[in-house]
Amino acid sequence: MVYGPARRLRLPLLLALLATSCAPGRTMPAAVPALALPPIVAAPVAAGQDQLLPLLDGTTAFAAIVEQLRGARHSIDLELYEFQRQDLAALLLDAHDRGVTVTAIKDPSERSSRTIWAELEQGGIKVVAFPLERSTIDHVKLLIVDRVRAIVGGINWGTHSPKNRDVDVLATGPVVDNLERVFKQDLALAGEASVIPSPSADRFVQILTTHPGEGIRAAALTAIAAAHHSIDIEMFVLSDRLVLEALVLAARRGVQLRVLLDPSQPQNAAAAAQLRSVGAVVRVYRQAGDELLHAKLGIFDRGEVIFGSCNWSRSGFTRNHELDLLVRERTLALAFLSRLEQDWTASAP
Repeated sequence: MVYGPARRLRLPLLLALLATSCAPGRTMPAAVPALALPPIVAAPVAAGQDQLLPLLDGTTAFAAIVEQLRGARHSIDLELYEFQRQDLAALLLDAHDRGVTVTAIKDPSERSSRTIWAELEQGGIKVVAFPLERSTIDHVKLLIVDRVRAIVGGINWGTHSPKNRDVDVLATGPVVDNLERVFKQDLALAGEASVIPSPSADRFVQILTTHPGEGIRAAALTAIAAAHHSIDIEMFVLSDRLVLEALVLAARRGVQLRVLLDPSQPQNAAAAAQLRSVGAVVRVYRQAGDELLHAKLGIFDRGEVIFGSCNWSRSGFTRNHELDLLVRERTLALAFLSRLEQDWTASAP
């Protein structure tokens, strides 16, 4: 089911300007500033009937989030692992007050977000808990506005999130219908009556989920096996045995393998050693402050990308509820590669 025509995305300059303005209605606490790193200005990318605007840093991503929340007219659907931003909570409550239907799915195990979720519920917003099993989390980061625009990727709405090195996209087109389908399925899992739309055909953007589903690891393994020339990875946690074995085989058959890993995750040390042993070039991200390399990004032959909420770990691939996108579009791949190149250069030995 197609909910409405795709709307053209605005340029990041407008998003940057919006980041500095004040919302009407509730007084919002000041947002945490991002690190002063050179911005990468990206333009909307056409991928079939979809348009994808890369949001390549926290400042740009949160400017886009603010714009979408302010501009919502009919509905806001939100599914988040971490939510501590009082300014964004105020915008959701303002939207609810002006008649927008706001529905949220939370991870009930994420303790630092409980105050915000309780505030939203007290303000009349419907907040439901994703059903968790032992040792699982709902790690999704998804915002859908008016069923025609979506922001999705790896960026939490935490107080620290703008500082982290991470990526999202602002999307219109059939991909939004398919993201709405995931949201409705998650509502149904949470015990809410939901009409789940049929999937929309989309050759360029594939929605990948885990728990339910096993699509993300399968897509990563397929992309690694199919790579002919290069694999570039920027990853918070890289520890899954099957993926590491596939990367080793890729390096041995001559694929240029470059990997940038976060320094705070102890699992990454063993992965780095294993990959270096077969000739891969591996760096550990050099922090400018207390930010994390929080991205979950793989770029294959500079023409295909997998990114989103899922770490390439056993828990990410099998236990957590995760949401990634697989996009077959060279321009988007190169935009993400520009982000990786900046982080790679800053992490030179």
